Amino acid sequence: MVKRRSIARFVIMSIIALIMLLLTVCSFTIPFTSTNYNGFINSIPLGFDYASGVSVVYNAEKTQNSDNTLSQEIESTLSKLDRFFSYHGFSEYSIKKQGDDQIKVEVLKEQYSSVMLSLLESPQQIFFTVEEASDELTPTSYLSSSDISFAEVSYDQNAAVYGINLTLTNLGKLSLESLKSQADIVGSDTVYIYLDEINSSNLYGEIAVDKLGQTMFISSSSASNTSSAYSEAYQTASNIFVGTFAVELSQQSMTTITPKLGENAWMWTLVALLAFIVALMAFLWIRHGDLGLIANLILVFFVSLQFFFMQAIPFVRLDLGGAIAIFLSILLFVVSQIVILERISKEYSIGNRIHVACKNGFKKSFWRLFDLHIIALVSSVLMLLIGKYTISYFGGVVFIASLVSFFCLYVLFRFMLNSYLPLNSTKPAKMKLYREANVKEIKEEVPSQADQKTDSEIEGGQA
Repeated sequence: MVKRRSIARFVIMSIIALIMLLLTVCSFTIPFTSTNYNGFINSIPLGFDYASGVSVVYNAEKTQNSDNTLSQEIESTLSKLDRFFSYHGFSEYSIKKQGDDQIKVEVLKEQYSSVMLSLLESPQQIFFTVEEASDELTPTSYLSSSDISFAEVSYDQNAAVYGINLTLTNLGKLSLESLKSQADIVGSDTVYIYLDEINSSNLYGEIAVDKLGQTMFISSSSASNTSSAYSEAYQTASNIFVGTFAVELSQQSMTTITPKLGENAWMWTLVALLAFIVALMAFLWIRHGDLGLIANLILVFFVSLQFFFMQAIPFVRLDLGGAIAIFLSILLFVVSQIVILERISKEYSIGNRIHVACKNGFKKSFWRLFDLHIIALVSSVLMLLIGKYTISYFGGVVFIASLVSFFCLYVLFRFMLNSYLPLNSTKPAKMKLYREANVKEIKEEVPSQADQKTDSEIEGGQA
């Protein structure tokens, strides 16, 4: 009965592993639907190293009267462009100065949007006045686009309307104080907001003086909470932010760029990965026999789960750094398996029975592997927090691998090994377990002096 249960477990786990492997690598049309399934590997978004992109070159002209040169104004605009693309959800992009009067922008082809990039050519100036414009009066602006550091769409819960959150620069704080002082002088408790030009037809909205601050919410007079109101506020916020640039951009050219590593780089990376995994599997089987075959089965689970989470979690994108992280994470997992298997061999060689050796193998390797995975996990979190692009993607892969690896080792691997023991607990040669002829088998689970010393050292290390 016990052997039948163990055989059933192996059959079920093998079928699950095969299904997961097919879901990882295969692409097909889901039956009775028109939906295409691409497999976990093909669903992982790729970076510039493996994916094509779009390169757009903009001419830059000064828009503000300042003592800075055009080159200096372009440099100040680059940081705002970086914030623009980050805010609009571009996961990987490149922004750099080209020549004396141009800016080159590169984005992934899958994220290319002509509408989004056209926003860079649609700046809107914003002006705050304390008097309302009319045909007879063009009031003075005391706070304008040069005082704004960022603009983003927002939602006012109290008024239930979409609008724009404006954040002022440090110099903008001084302009804000001038605006408030002028409002006191004219006795106005309302500030008027204009876009493009200060005239009666360009009034965007109003805001009470007591609601002015370094960060403030503004909305149009027709603001609402509909989807069209959100789209309008989103575009207006983008246009206002672009209007804060020190230069005006006009598109000169647009070209498609090939992957940095070549058109078929990702395919060859997958071929190398497959050869790498096969080599590791062969080593495990040759070195550890049946135990190696069990380790190979768990390796299939590890690789499948890793690719599943990589395509499911949004902060992972594969470039060369991410690919290297995949190779290293698989190597880390196999090394962890070898640590357990070698410990099992050691336990058997000193006289423990097979089932005791397997139990001690997991138990006595736990803290060593726990420390290894914690170090990898903490390092990956730091890379995710402070890194960008390649470093961040590397950290994301390692983060996923660390969690999946420990689960596969101490849940799936131990479960399958315990399921195997009822099938073979008397033939150590099948598991490549050997001991010297003069070593007597320990009848009870009593650790030797050497093992007691090892355990005390482990406990001492924990302390």
